Amino acid sequence: MTARDNPRPRRVRTTSRSVRVAERLARTLISVGGIGTIAAVVLILAFLLSVVQPMFRASAVESQNSHAAAGRIDGRPVRVGTDAYQLIGWTLLADGRLVYHDLESGAVLESLDLASNGAPPSAIAATSAAGEFALAYPDGTLRFCRADFTMTFVDAEQATAPLLALAIGQSAAHGRGRVQRISVDQWRVQEPAATLQPPLQALEAASAERIVALDFVRASQGLRAAWLTSAGAIEVGKLDEREDPMTGETRVELARFAVPAAGGEGRPARLVLTGFGDSLLAIWDDGRAVRYDLRQLDRIAVAEAIDLLPGGAARIGALELLIGRGTLAVGGSDGSLVCWFRVRPDLPTTVDGTALQPVHVLAAAGPAITSLASSERSRLLASGGADGSVRMYYVPTNEERVVAQPFGAAAGPIDALAFAPKEDGCIVHGAARVAHLALDIGHPDGSVRALFTPLWYEGYSVPEHVWQSSSGTDESEPKLGLVPLVFGTLKATFFSLLFGVPIALLAAIFTAEFLPARLRTPIKSTIEMMASLPSVVLGFLAAIVIAPFVQQWLPSVLALFATLPLCLLGGAYLWQLLPARTSIRLANVPRFLCVAACVPLAGALALFAGPWIERVWFGGDVEGWLDASRGSAFPGWFWLLLPLACATAIFACGRFAGPWLRRASASWSRSRCASFDIARFGAIGLATVGIAALFAWLLQQGGFDARGSVLDTYVQRNALVVGFVMGFAVIPIIYTLAEDALTSVPQSLRLASLGAGATPWQTAVRIVVPTAGSGLFSAIMVGLGRAVGETMIVLMATGNTPVMEWNVFNGFRTLSANIAVELPEAARDSTHYRTLFLAALTLFAITFVVNTLAEVVRQRFRKRSYQL
Repeated sequence: MTARDNPRPRRVRTTSRSVRVAERLARTLISVGGIGTIAAVVLILAFLLSVVQPMFRASAVESQNSHAAAGRIDGRPVRVGTDAYQLIGWTLLADGRLVYHDLESGAVLESLDLASNGAPPSAIAATSAAGEFALAYPDGTLRFCRADFTMTFVDAEQATAPLLALAIGQSAAHGRGRVQRISVDQWRVQEPAATLQPPLQALEAASAERIVALDFVRASQGLRAAWLTSAGAIEVGKLDEREDPMTGETRVELARFAVPAAGGEGRPARLVLTGFGDSLLAIWDDGRAVRYDLRQLDRIAVAEAIDLLPGGAARIGALELLIGRGTLAVGGSDGSLVCWFRVRPDLPTTVDGTALQPVHVLAAAGPAITSLASSERSRLLASGGADGSVRMYYVPTNEERVVAQPFGAAAGPIDALAFAPKEDGCIVHGAARVAHLALDIGHPDGSVRALFTPLWYEGYSVPEHVWQSSSGTDESEPKLGLVPLVFGTLKATFFSLLFGVPIALLAAIFTAEFLPARLRTPIKSTIEMMASLPSVVLGFLAAIVIAPFVQQWLPSVLALFATLPLCLLGGAYLWQLLPARTSIRLANVPRFLCVAACVPLAGALALFAGPWIERVWFGGDVEGWLDASRGSAFPGWFWLLLPLACATAIFACGRFAGPWLRRASASWSRSRCASFDIARFGAIGLATVGIAALFAWLLQQGGFDARGSVLDTYVQRNALVVGFVMGFAVIPIIYTLAEDALTSVPQSLRLASLGAGATPWQTAVRIVVPTAGSGLFSAIMVGLGRAVGETMIVLMATGNTPVMEWNVFNGFRTLSANIAVELPEAARDSTHYRTLFLAALTLFAITFVVNTLAEVVRQRFRKRSYQL
């Protein structure tokens, strides 16, 4: 028989054209939507990477040029610098000449002789690259000078033919300075403009002594200077500048204070004022140093003696203070380069409670250091070596960023160098030549080490993870550690899930397995409506209502954690005393109302027990006890150990008493079993209290105290409040998905379990929950994703402080909240701006990793439930 003899039956009805068109359209829309979603996620990831990637680009020298030093620049330079646009450089020579020169051609534009009565200065001090310096003369006078510039603009109407011939960005010599075209119709003219203040008499005019070392600092309290005389005497001067309201003239008054003798052989070679002038270092060439406390000028005292070059015969080659004058960089003839700053030890031995310590070792050995220069914008430090090399470091991370040989391999030592004011260039003097390096420093404060490892910041006692993107002054170093933000995100997620997951899962089990069918839908709908509350409203309520309430009733709130489960479990055990018929008749709505009545009962008990617990256990003040100002460690350990002690008691009861109880209760009546269950419940409670008290006493006797770790100072907006409110936000999501997973378990499994003699509770716990395990786990993971990405609740209810503490009564800052707070004010393309995008990328990565792991675990649950 062939196919022709048995024809295929024809379809009686065919699919209409409209249905086929609708099907194709739906398939196309679904495909486009899916592909579009994937493309959107990939594009977001690509955008984040494009913003973040420049942070990890290495620093580089983009270009360099050098020229022979003009004749009038010959000599030993003390300090060099340049204007903000790197058109004109200046050099302060040891003989007191200030020379301005063209950085492109090397031609001298202006030379000022700062000698006094024909005598060159006996000592010179300069402040970083800011262009301000002080000169001391043999006659005992001091003069302050600033190497500055004037800037004017020329428009198209005033431009001459040579200016019109310049391309945008090109510069040329112009009068006393240089001109640069900055747009189509505008030019900028830079010219030298040095300022020299009138002399001040620091020493007696008839004195045979002269100043041989000098330093000064200008702070908000005024100008403070220190000088060393040829006789070895050290004095500190406080300069007060006062303007005469009648004449407008500025009058400077100098108050002098003697410094105790430093001791040691010979006189110091250098003086260094640190900070705001509250500390003075007298330094010898062999590295010996004595630090003085200048907080009270009428009672100057020696604070400590230090060896800046320990363990060798090296000599100091160069000294430099970083921005803020808190960190001193010391370069030695042995090639060592170490940065020192004051820290506050736990057991101070100095009069001011601080000690100068070597914190950042940038180089342990190498070519002798001959010059140092620091940036006036950041913690960058440049060193010049005897081999003609220039190295640049970012001090907080100890990273070497740039290595250059501006004059070749055998050019001789570097005499002086300086960063440009915008850190986009460097001026180097050496080998009778001047070099100009164009730099691309990049983002040294945004390196992997700066973001994810603990750094030893100035003023800190130990290396720490810190996020502090802004400060009161530009001199503060940026602290962009992301670890506190990641920690805050995980802490918020942990406490919110700790509060929300048990409630959501237990509510889902109760709704799906025990609640009457006619109540299931309205209750589920009511709980799902909770998800519609905006997070900003929840955050507002948490900050304005819940946080003050919790602080006011803290003992009662803490007692509620014990009274609520106690009332629920106690009510459940008492329910078993009801006769069987009565229990069945009241199984629906009345039982649900009885369960609901346990909540206000637990609240009333907590309200009554809270003050008693505070008075008896915490000395009448819980917040004072948390501050460790009163009481012992026992109460804290007792309450923390209660859950673990309860689990231990339940396990021991089931493991040792369970088999006997099952055999003995086989012939008991319902009322006898119920009575014994209540007795067992009481025994477990007493055992829980006993175990917790025993181990709390042992920990206290061992000297351990929970205060300072998971318990510490109480802050009104804290993790406990966030756990309440954010748990409230994730409960509807977890509950809805978990309840759907439980109700999707086949009814045949429940009936088989009940038919085999299992109770409804045994059926729910041993059959339904394992079968729905993949759905329950997915519900928890969705809730976790909701908690990880939450912004407004944690922003408003945590205090938004980026601290790394597990203290449940303290706040934190999350990645998402940090982005919301700081991104609007971050300067575009700055390190801060890119770090915030890196925080977004980190949040993206955390979510991706968690979801991937969750999917792997869910698939394992799914295979197990499929086998059932």
